[in-house]
Amino acid sequence: MDRAHAAIVLTDETVLHVVGKLTESAFAFVSSTSQALGDNGVPQTVILIEEPPNPTMLAKFHPTVRLELPAANAGPLARFKHAVRVLCREAQSRPIAAIHLHGLVPSMVAVYAAWFCGLSPKRFLLPHGSRLLGLLRGASAVIPLTRHPALPAPAGTPPAVADPEHPIHLVEHRVDAQFFGGERQESRRPLVVAGNLSADPMGAAQFAQLAVLFGEDSMALSFNWVGRVDSESRARLKAANVGIFDEIDAHGRASKLASAWIYVAYPTASQDFPLLLAEAMALGLPCVAWDTPQSRNVVRHGETGLLCSSPEQLLTNIAQLIDSSELRRSMGRSAQEDAARRFHPAQLRDMLQSPA
Repeated sequence: MDRAHAAIVLTDETVLHVVGKLTESAFAFVSSTSQALGDNGVPQTVILIEEPPNPTMLAKFHPTVRLELPAANAGPLARFKHAVRVLCREAQSRPIAAIHLHGLVPSMVAVYAAWFCGLSPKRFLLPHGSRLLGLLRGASAVIPLTRHPALPAPAGTPPAVADPEHPIHLVEHRVDAQFFGGERQESRRPLVVAGNLSADPMGAAQFAQLAVLFGEDSMALSFNWVGRVDSESRARLKAANVGIFDEIDAHGRASKLASAWIYVAYPTASQDFPLLLAEAMALGLPCVAWDTPQSRNVVRHGETGLLCSSPEQLLTNIAQLIDSSELRRSMGRSAQEDAARRFHPAQLRDMLQSPA
């Protein structure tokens, strides 16, 4: 499926994204990466191995992205073979700057394509924290020894994945560029913000309790929830006098976070990347996050944010930040610098433009 080209193509090298099941979390990661590349004119193809459960997601990809979808009602083997064919066709038609693999089956497709058609991109990109790193590295050591003799690599093609000139990179989640570099003005009244991009009854309930605990008029605190809520959570937050802003686009989230004093990240049932936490850091917001593996991957305790493991610690950390404007400024500045280094879209562009 071809999309209209809206960006100036800056390179003849393409980036391929191979995706298994296009869940909301997978879409958030792949779309943020493709958006960063598309804004810089990098040609891209997204190869879906499974039909998307929510077809409306497809229209949200960057307009320069070309989509390759499996045939309707195709079986697992047919979808696998289709992805391999597309990958091999792309490899033979133009240089590949990188292949972004999102999931176990996409990684198997890439290994298979490397074996059968000499697939040899400059880089393989895996999501940050991916468990597939060991699998791909192990397979890369075997591919040059076992390449199918009937299908040698095209003439002039360097050895496949195992060559150290073709590194495997773990790519962090991209944060929209508009979260970086802008001036942030704290509200006159202390404002604490939390939220989630998907309905999160547990986090909403905990935030409502926090608002009740700090809700005395003498404390003069305000509370906002940014993101999706279900009907029960909406009623609970309203009863606690929490403002609710169901912002689904980056611009809306940035505007609602910009005036906050503190961002609070609660644990969730999912293992998704805490995008709102990273966005708050990019804005220069001091953050208090529940001590989970996801938060520890984003926040360095005492430097770029504060981690807590009990309600008492959460209250103490929030009170500490509210009482000290200097601590809020220094921690917010450190958070923003770290977020720029790790999550800014330009980091991905610079990596692709650097020698492999």
